[in-house]
Parts: sequence; C-alpha cells; structure tokens
Amino acid sequence: MRATPLVGTLTCLLLVAACTSPAHQSGNAAPAGSPDPATSAATTGTPPSSTPSASLTPSASPTPSARPSSTTEQLVLGPNGFGSLKLGMTRQQATATGMLRNPFRGTSGCGTSFLRAAPTEEGTVDLSPTVGIVSISGWPGIRTPEGLRIGMSSAEMLRMYPGYRAAENAEATNARGYVKVAGNAKAVYFILTRDGKITALALQHVDQDCFD
Repeated sequence: MRATPLVGTLTCLLLVAACTSPAHQSGNAAPAGSPDPATSAATTGTPPSSTPSASLTPSASPTPSARPSSTTEQLVLGPNGFGSLKLGMTRQQATATGMLRNPFRGTSGCGTSFLRAAPTEEGTVDLSPTVGIVSISGWPGIRTPEGLRIGMSSAEMLRMYPGYRAAENAEATNARGYVKVAGNAKAVYFILTRDGKITALALQHVDQDCFD
C-alpha cells in the first residue's frame, strides 16, 4: 500500500487553508466597514473631532466703584459747626482749619471772615474776642441735619422745628427767630423768613456777643 498520494493531498489542503485565513494585523485596526479617519477628512473637509482640554478661567469680579466724595455731607450746618470749623474756636484755631477765605477783619471787637466753600461774600463767620467763633452763616445749598435750607417755606420749617420762636413784634411772614439745636445745648439756629420763605440761616453760639 503506497502513502505518497495521501501525504501530497494533505499538504495541498494545508496550503489552501493558509491562503484563505485572514492576515493578522498589528496595532488597533479599525473594524471592517469603518471609514478611515484620514480618508473621511480628505473627502468631507472636516477634521476628526477631538475633545480639547480647556481650563475655564473665572471672570474677574468687577472692582467696586469708589464711593464718590460726599459733598452733601460736607454742606451740613450743625450741630457743632461746619466741617472742622466749630463754634467757640479761637482765631488761631479757626484759621488753622484752612476753611476761611481771608483773615478776620478788624483787630478789636468782633471780626468777620468767609468760608471757602461758600459763594463770594456768603458763608460769613463771626468771631468774638471773648467767646471765639459765635456764628456761621449758611447759603442756598447748605442745610441743617434735619434738612432745613434757604428757600424752604415757613410752613415746612415749622413742621420741622415746632419749637421755633419768632422775635417779639415780628410779622408772621417776615420774622426773625431762633430754635434750639438738637445735640448741642450751646447753639441755636437763627432763621429769617420773608414772604413765607426762609431767606437766611445761621448757626449761633448761645453766648454770642456780636449781635443784638
């Protein structure tokens, strides 16, 4: 019995199987039927999608705007004075504040100066040689802590200061009078009215000796 034909037949069968088995591909091969990314990009013009790693920078908090200078607060007359200028200050103390436009007029008796913050020839400051600063006058735009200002009606003033007392024999709509200052027992507000309106306002020392 001869074995040669059988060996040859088995050899041929093994060769056919080797030729038909799929070739091994190294690396990460794309599944069958999947388009090649490079080919897809070339045909569609769209680059392969990728997930960029971007760090999100939080927006900076807005810098709060600087608080504006409070001019309204500076233009308050009372209860002790106007800004750093106080009732009872000596000539030297008042001048040292830098708030006066010019030296006090006169070398004997009471003298008068003017506030730099006031319009020309308004905002008078009166000095007594014995008491010191005895009067600081207001002007349109200045107000008391309670809100009284020149130009306000007499009726509004009386609602604000029910303790106001007009000078003796003064007319109802043309009067000059005084009211105590809340927070300072040494001061009064001098208030002048004409035709039902406030026309003059001043903070005065109760011991002032420069006016009648």
